[in-house]
Amino acid sequence: MVTRAEKVIWLFLIATSLQLVFQHPSIILVHGERTNLFSGLLCLLTLWVALIFAPRGAVKFRSPEVLVSLTLTVLGVLSSLSSDTPLPAFFRVAVLLASGLGGFWCARILLNTLENQRRFQWFCLFLLSGILLLSLLGYLLYVQIHYYFFKGSNHPLTNLIFLLSFAPLTLLRQRSRRLLLLGLTLLGLSYVVLCLSQRVSVIFIPLGVGVLALGFGVLRWKQAVAALLAAGLIIGIFSQQILWFKLSKEYPYYRIENIFFSWDIAKQHPLLGIGLRTPRDRFLKDYQVKYPYDTQEKFAKDVTDIVTADNQILTLVTGLGFPFTLIYALAVLILLVKLVGLAFRPPPGFFFPPQALLFSLVLALVHWQLYDGLLFVQNCWFFHLLLGLIPVGPATAALAEPGSEPGSDYPSPAPEASAGTGEGTA
Repeated sequence: MVTRAEKVIWLFLIATSLQLVFQHPSIILVHGERTNLFSGLLCLLTLWVALIFAPRGAVKFRSPEVLVSLTLTVLGVLSSLSSDTPLPAFFRVAVLLASGLGGFWCARILLNTLENQRRFQWFCLFLLSGILLLSLLGYLLYVQIHYYFFKGSNHPLTNLIFLLSFAPLTLLRQRSRRLLLLGLTLLGLSYVVLCLSQRVSVIFIPLGVGVLALGFGVLRWKQAVAALLAAGLIIGIFSQQILWFKLSKEYPYYRIENIFFSWDIAKQHPLLGIGLRTPRDRFLKDYQVKYPYDTQEKFAKDVTDIVTADNQILTLVTGLGFPFTLIYALAVLILLVKLVGLAFRPPPGFFFPPQALLFSLVLALVHWQLYDGLLFVQNCWFFHLLLGLIPVGPATAALAEPGSEPGSDYPSPAPEASAGTGEGTA
């Protein structure tokens, strides 16, 4: 039974997620500002609604999660205030915090019961189906998978596919042939869209993570061989659409050079950084390029045009400083370590297979080493929704269904779980 408070939170979560994925409607709140303020505002409103209608005990204000959230908020605001461009930096960090905290706490408050997690899975299956349909249509009509979504880069779109892949992966544990076929179909079409993106990175990232999962024993040999054969077949069919020249030593010069350049900036502004999206060209005065396939003139032009480092860690370090980056990275790492433990020993009746969540999260994190995923509202929102699904402490027991085994069909939610006990927070 869905309570009235849950219905209100669901309404905002669904509306926000739909706008983030399909970017409609899209309203410019501040002309000339590149930050997606409208989507960020929706995330903030959804966060407020979730906190206001949260059941008693769902948010424990002395918990480490709350303390980390408050600390990151304070550090982010201080960083923007100390920036040479305080207003654009504040807009950017405000949207970052709204989408990240909004996604995480919506999951902790609302998605802490088996029934709500089941609803969320089907909602994500719907979103992924819509993404794949519009991506294929965009490619057939305009040779751009992102035509109906985002201007410029298709990285945000392919990253959304990575994040939402947990939903069809969850279907693979079902005994129902129809659900199994649905999951396999969506995963196959997802990989077709990744190949049509023309980017070599998004094609090989799932294969690399899959091999890693096999090495750790998370994935079975039969599953791995079947997946590799299917991926190889799809790559062979669409090989002419893939930009293989990006495997050259010259192509990644900007990202490699930014490792040295970002470290140089971070050493000068270690505590609060220079602010997100703050121009970095002034730091080129005393800097000499180090990558042999780069030149001073070419790198200076790219730094002026691109603004960020095209690497999430480097962008956080230079934009927000070492304390923010380390605290955030440690918080994410703790949750992932917990998820790895669950992947080896899944709790009985746990709705989402830990392997599915882990696979999607690792895909996104690896992908973010090639672009600034957290600065795109939709990627940040869904990444933290998945993080919020990771049970910590008593939440694991609250989601366990007595008498059910891992890998079985959907268990019926326990009465106490369905009532919304509010034990989703550590």
